[in-house]
Amino acid sequence: MISDIYFMPLGGGQRVGASCYFLRIGNANIILDAGIGKKNGLEFEPDFYSLVSTPFVQSMNQIGQIYISHAHMDHVGCLTKLMGCAGRSAVYMTEITKMLTEYQLYDRIYCSRSAGDPGSGRDSGEDSRLAVKSLLENIAAVSYMQTIDFGIYKASFFPAGHIPGAMMILFDTGKRKILYTGDYSLDPTLLTEGCKVPADTKIDTVILCGLHAKHPDYVKKSSSLFKKVNFVLENAESTGQPTACVVLQLSKGIEFLKALNEQNRRGIPIYIDRPLMGIIRKMEQLSIPIMNQHNKMIGESPPAGPHIFVTSDSGNRFLGGYRKIPVDFTLHEDFSDMKRFIKAVNPRQAVIVHCAKEYSVFDRTIEQEVMSDGDCRTQFIFAEERELYKL
Repeated sequence: MISDIYFMPLGGGQRVGASCYFLRIGNANIILDAGIGKKNGLEFEPDFYSLVSTPFVQSMNQIGQIYISHAHMDHVGCLTKLMGCAGRSAVYMTEITKMLTEYQLYDRIYCSRSAGDPGSGRDSGEDSRLAVKSLLENIAAVSYMQTIDFGIYKASFFPAGHIPGAMMILFDTGKRKILYTGDYSLDPTLLTEGCKVPADTKIDTVILCGLHAKHPDYVKKSSSLFKKVNFVLENAESTGQPTACVVLQLSKGIEFLKALNEQNRRGIPIYIDRPLMGIIRKMEQLSIPIMNQHNKMIGESPPAGPHIFVTSDSGNRFLGGYRKIPVDFTLHEDFSDMKRFIKAVNPRQAVIVHCAKEYSVFDRTIEQEVMSDGDCRTQFIFAEERELYKL
């Protein structure tokens, strides 16, 4: 029956990394995100074998649609592998997410190799390169507030905040409404507006990426980014020493550079490494301004004089002559933000995924917090990987 809805985390259940979720609506087989994770320096992928062990899917070719919420690697890093084995599926994401995905999964790897980038590794075969390019060209770009009717259900797309291009997906069967959040932010950032929850829509189930759902004492410090920026600028101004800022995640590097440019009132030269510059140029092609007149791409040798170097590569060969400052900050919502979101949506059911372990056995979960609120009707499932749930 069309009212039968099933859900299974293939990755990113009660841990962070390799976010990938199976959703079955009636006889429609859907995948939400396709990421990779890292643990102890090793990558891990979603468990697609557990999916073909269910009574619903005997072959990955039975997957009808794949939706990518945003372009972080823990949500998109396994996409080309999934597309290769689910050859009949259609893939949907926003135009910005498509651009960022193509850069991270193709341009950054294959184009740098063909250009002879010294840090790009060995060459890959032309057949492999063309196969990846062909897969990515088949991605369908969607727009916010757009609705696609698949008969069994309708899919609508809403801004999620978090990073440019991130989207929430609302599935409407006519009788039930399921919202997949991906990573989201309630409040605006330097690069995005906050998420837009579907207005005047009664949500039955929210599949919620809840990184801090078991961390009641974790509070996101919105000032941490600007404190780090001011520290870097003060160091560069007072010492005159070249300063390298190592930001390992490309999307965070973009946000850090944006903040650095806004606070750099003395016009200190800021140099950018090749991978970060590549993705910034892609974003500026889509009218997302990042750089200013003080930004340049680093050349074949470190520049002379006081300056700041922003790099996404901790092994960059230039770093030996710099004072290195690691840069990290969170783009995820904290415990209180999650509570605000759940209260605003007030779903009948919340399925929590992408969830880190509790810091202590005494920590309250978001379920225990919300249960004490008499106005909230939500029941919770902390979904485990490879477990099938009837929603």
